[in-house]
Amino acid sequence: MRKRKSKVKMFFLSVGALVAAAVTTAAVSTVFIFTMEQASAKPEEAPAVSEVESEPAFSSAQPPKSGAAQANAKPEESPAEDDRIVLVNYAETMPEDFHRNIVNLYGVDVDERIVEPFQQMQAAAQADGISLWISSGYRSVQRQSELFDRAVEENLGNGMGQQQAEAVAALSVARPGCSEHNTGLAIDLNGVRENFDTTPEYEWLTEHAAEYGFILRYPEDKQEITKIRFEPWHYRYVGVEHAKAMQERHFCLEEYVEYLENQR
Repeated sequence: MRKRKSKVKMFFLSVGALVAAAVTTAAVSTVFIFTMEQASAKPEEAPAVSEVESEPAFSSAQPPKSGAAQANAKPEESPAEDDRIVLVNYAETMPEDFHRNIVNLYGVDVDERIVEPFQQMQAAAQADGISLWISSGYRSVQRQSELFDRAVEENLGNGMGQQQAEAVAALSVARPGCSEHNTGLAIDLNGVRENFDTTPEYEWLTEHAAEYGFILRYPEDKQEITKIRFEPWHYRYVGVEHAKAMQERHFCLEEYVEYLENQR
């Protein structure tokens, strides 16, 4: 009897062991299957980033332009594209290939581009009771050399040394090749009078010259930039669009040319 009970007990122990093994196997299989499913599952894709957004950020003060906008954006003309604003001064000599067609206007040589604008300005001034006339216009480099040498000789006669005499002369008479008069686009008005800035003619020009494409070339408050003393009689033709742009910005020609170059 005792032997039979032992056999029954052994039977149930064996069955229990088999059940436990089966449960353990099932659990392991479940974990393995879950792990494999997780490993083989395709990860969720991140949102696409546009090429523009992936590039370095631009300042909000100046957003980037599209390619079309950049292609269509055209800055104001540069001196290289418009020789009406060619810069001739103490540092920039007259370009050898500068185009000009010198004609005679009221007994004075000027570039032909000045003729019609000046006549229109002169007529408008006359309608307002203002008389304008040209004292001097185009000068050859040779003539400019003669004027400069004369100024130097006068300074030498006043006791200056050669270097000082030339430096002082250059304040009022440009060195050869460095004079706007060599372009034919510059004119001196009404007798080159030192007190011209106190006249009604000067006042009228200050208000209206830009409307006809002319600028006061050597303003009193720009002497440090132009390196030429204030000449209220000296006007330069640059074209209406440039003259008005300079007037609005209170630029002399040196400043305006630099401004245009920086816009390119």
